[in-house]
Amino acid sequence: SMKDFYEMDFNSIYKEPDSFDIARVFYNRLWMKLHVFNFSLLVLFYGKHRVGKSLAAVLFAYILDETFEKNLESRVVYNSKSFLAAMKEIRNNKIKGGAIIFDEAGSSELASHRWYEDAAKVISSNLQACGYLNPYIGFVTQNFAFVNTQARKLSQGVFEVDRVTNKCSRIKPFWIENNPWTSKFYRRYPIFCEKRNGIPSNVYKLGMIKVGLPPKDIMERYIAHSQAFKDKLLDDSERDIDIMNTQRQMENAYVTDLNEIVEQVKNHLSSYTSSSKHRLDEDLIRHDFKLKHRDAKVVKLLAEKSIEASRHQAPGTNTHTK
Repeated sequence: SMKDFYEMDFNSIYKEPDSFDIARVFYNRLWMKLHVFNFSLLVLFYGKHRVGKSLAAVLFAYILDETFEKNLESRVVYNSKSFLAAMKEIRNNKIKGGAIIFDEAGSSELASHRWYEDAAKVISSNLQACGYLNPYIGFVTQNFAFVNTQARKLSQGVFEVDRVTNKCSRIKPFWIENNPWTSKFYRRYPIFCEKRNGIPSNVYKLGMIKVGLPPKDIMERYIAHSQAFKDKLLDDSERDIDIMNTQRQMENAYVTDLNEIVEQVKNHLSSYTSSSKHRLDEDLIRHDFKLKHRDAKVVKLLAEKSIEASRHQAPGTNTHTK
């Protein structure tokens, strides 16, 4: 009867998808893209310091690539050389959908637009060589401003990461597209269309993904691997500062030496003055002090300037009359 029809529980018959259903469809779509439809996947994870960017990228790799867990230490890379080695490993072993995380992108090399231009060229050429294997590459960076046009063209997704607790992170997933007629980029949230009996029905927009921590053993291995890089980065930074200080000291000593030579030239003008021109002779200065042409010229100019200043300051040189 119609009464029975109206009293039916349509919510149980046509159940609304919950957050788990949406997440499962989202990750399934990514897996199908890599392993079935033969597409590569490049995603850029960015956000502030310690919001869980790297762990989120690692979790995605763990979900999408079954070979990632075993090879974590070689698949999470911090420089271009290690990235090339990881790509070579994937190619040699013919791993389809292999995941590589380029962590702290730019920190270990030139953290600038130039680094991303070079990295984009390397990745582009390797994607052509390994394109048939459809890798998943996750960039992790703190500063979205570093990402230039070339790198953005390579990336299909830009995931903005944030967190409010220690147990999970929140990701705003944007798929990005560029307009072939302009230089503009468009971003959009993932869209899912629900079908009932093969007929399109409700449309859902995925505005945020809440991800927890990776499995404990994966997280501990990542932290140990990451800490080794950070320790090396600290050592390299300390070494770079020492080198800069040494160079500064050498430059100061060099300037001091030139000033001392200027004083010696001034104290022995007759030895460095050309009798015909009554001017300092650059070649004599260069020969006596074993200087380069450029340095001898600097000494000559400084000495002449100092002598000229002394003459103007000497008593009786004031020609002004009352």
